[in-house]
Amino acid sequence: MTVAKNPDASRRYRSPLREEQARRTHAAVIEAATACFIEKGYAATTMKDVAARAGVSVETVYGQGGKASLLLAAVDRTLVGDDAPVPVIERAPLREVLESPDARVALRRFRDLVVEGMPQALPLMHAFHVAAGGDAEIGAAYQTYEQRRLADMTKIAESLEPGLRVPVAEAADVIWALFSTPAIHALMVERGWGVERWADWAISVLDRTLLTDDKSR
Repeated sequence: MTVAKNPDASRRYRSPLREEQARRTHAAVIEAATACFIEKGYAATTMKDVAARAGVSVETVYGQGGKASLLLAAVDRTLVGDDAPVPVIERAPLREVLESPDARVALRRFRDLVVEGMPQALPLMHAFHVAAGGDAEIGAAYQTYEQRRLADMTKIAESLEPGLRVPVAEAADVIWALFSTPAIHALMVERGWGVERWADWAISVLDRTLLTDDKSR
């Protein structure tokens, strides 16, 4: 007698508990990698360092990807605060900037967003920037990140219209350059300005150089 095959028998069994454990393990490894990259730098960090920090085996760390993959995952998680596949520019905080009623309100909201997020993001972004100079894979990823950042800055520049005194493309270039990791790190960290002073200065530069003199906008 032939036994009828269960059409679902070959399907992969899904265990919610197992999936949650895998999610937590992934998060723990990425958090550990983030801390190691900030403290030791990308080049000096080993997979053993990450494993020790996360409290897991080296094999488990490798199960989350190679070192370059860990850095890129750490950058994405640091920028958005979670693992959801939603771009930064589409998240609520930046949507508020883009949907501001006028250019100066948009800049004030952008300033507050920077003050809130930059202290946490900058250390890892600096490690990312440094690593890009010594690793071809990281360097290529950094170029992709910069292109994506320019696209985001272009959307912010577009949201400042009609308050702009310069073309959108020029405004986007200025915002992109002013908010680059090396520029921020140079003043905020190396010169000890801190995030409040740096953000106030950066926004004032954007106001003076990009916006019209009509304060009523």
